[in-house]
Amino acid sequence: MQESPKTRVKARPRIFFGWWIIIAGGAGMSIASGINFHGFGNFIIPLSEEFGWSYATISIVFSLARLESGMVGPLEGWAVDRLGPRRLMLIGLPLMGIGYIAMSRINSLAGFLFVYIFLIALGNSLGMSTPITAAVANWFNKKRGLAFGIMWSGVGLGGLFVPAIGWIISEYGWRDASMIVGIVIIIIGIPIASVMRHRPEQYGYFPDGQLPENTTPGATAQLPAAPDMSNDFTAREALRTSSFWYLSLSITARSLVSGGIGLHLVPYFVSLGASDVGAAALAGSVGLMSIPGRFGLSTLGDYINRRYVMVVSLGVMAVAIIFMARAQSVGGVIPALVVFAAAQGGISVIPQSLIADYFGRRSYATIQGFRSSIQMLGIIVGPVVSGFVFDQTQSYAGAFLGFSAAALVSMVLVFLARPPVRPARKFGSR
Repeated sequence: MQESPKTRVKARPRIFFGWWIIIAGGAGMSIASGINFHGFGNFIIPLSEEFGWSYATISIVFSLARLESGMVGPLEGWAVDRLGPRRLMLIGLPLMGIGYIAMSRINSLAGFLFVYIFLIALGNSLGMSTPITAAVANWFNKKRGLAFGIMWSGVGLGGLFVPAIGWIISEYGWRDASMIVGIVIIIIGIPIASVMRHRPEQYGYFPDGQLPENTTPGATAQLPAAPDMSNDFTAREALRTSSFWYLSLSITARSLVSGGIGLHLVPYFVSLGASDVGAAALAGSVGLMSIPGRFGLSTLGDYINRRYVMVVSLGVMAVAIIFMARAQSVGGVIPALVVFAAAQGGISVIPQSLIADYFGRRSYATIQGFRSSIQMLGIIVGPVVSGFVFDQTQSYAGAFLGFSAAALVSMVLVFLARPPVRPARKFGSR
């Protein structure tokens, strides 16, 4: 009987390579959040002033980009599962940088629409969330909550980009700022992508950097050439479970909240009396304030049922948003903002681990891709609601109260998302 192929005997490294993936992934997520999400809010006011576009119009472009991302999500996930994350990131990150350089030259709404959707947003889709989260999910198992917490803290650190972009816009104008942002993305993005690896078994490691049972410390281990994922769900099997749909719809409702509030944080703070640069600094601080939630709540999920942590966090966030809607000044909104940031940070990370816990690693990126195509509905609607309500009322209060209700809906849905029953397969089937 022929033996299964084995990898080369691998000595246990001093630092598990998975932690380097975490660091690079965190840097990538800081770009996605600090530049392409929260940071993009810095461009809303100058674009509106130069071209006469309403906030709702700019938000619609942003939402159409999310539609494009959702449509390519399943295909992107399939590509990550089969080609690995590095190849897609080496395409996506430079593409996004080129998009920002091209945006510095736009002179029409059509030009802005094309550049943002087909360069910036597509590059972000290929180079950021799905490839990075798939790599982390594959390299960590028992420490998955901790790993995701550290990696997604990069989103919080990305808040440092927001005031920096705001300052550059105030000093040099939005066109030069867009050019600088594009160059920075290319310079930082290529090294980040180069660090990414797909599955640890391909490189002679176990997930979490652990050795097999009964292996003495300092010894070497011989690993299978491929991981055993026979009990994991395929994408088709996951789509047939109620757990996938409850969880996906919960994430969609939560994304309506985070998208509607996150993109408009800079103009929201301006509406409360902050200067443009001060508003950018406050918007950036929201990312930093989310780090305890991203790290702490995600790590807590390694010890307490992740679903229950999400339920409590969503309830807390809903209450915080009500206080944000009622705030009349920047000083008055700070306490609620701290609570909102921490809760929102945690519930944006925990589902990444929960999906891996529920459905395994076999088709993780593909399942995430289908999930993102559903999530896009919330990301599309949220920013448009915020922009439309502000254009009509010159206030974000009505939109924020609606987002509080959406957070409660998300809370109920995630409570219903119980662990799925493992698929029953015939012996030897794959």
